[in-house]
Amino acid sequence: MTPPIDKLEYITEQNIRQKFNRSQYPIMISQGLLKVLFLRNTHLKEPWRKNEPYCTHSQMIRYSDDTGKWFVEVHQYLRPDNTLGGSGKADPKRLREGNIIYATDVQCPKAK
Repeated sequence: MTPPIDKLEYITEQNIRQKFNRSQYPIMISQGLLKVLFLRNTHLKEPWRKNEPYCTHSQMIRYSDDTGKWFVEVHQYLRPDNTLGGSGKADPKRLREGNIIYATDVQCPKAK
């Protein structure tokens, strides 16, 4: 039997944050139960524009299980003191629930 094909659905940033916060992913991440893959980990070129200190990193992180199946991708600003900048929380950009992948699309303001 073939596994179900993933379906992509665009939703608002607010909705994806709600789904993320209600999921088990924040706990799994904080407990180190998911593998970390940095998709991007670069110094902010002009950190003052984001109200962040010098040497803050902009990070895009994918969290997966031991088999490599990813569950969530987040963006965050990591400050030199290892605290999170911006809102102080990771900002989910893509999230998997079963065979549905939810994604934000800043180009599509009508996302539901």
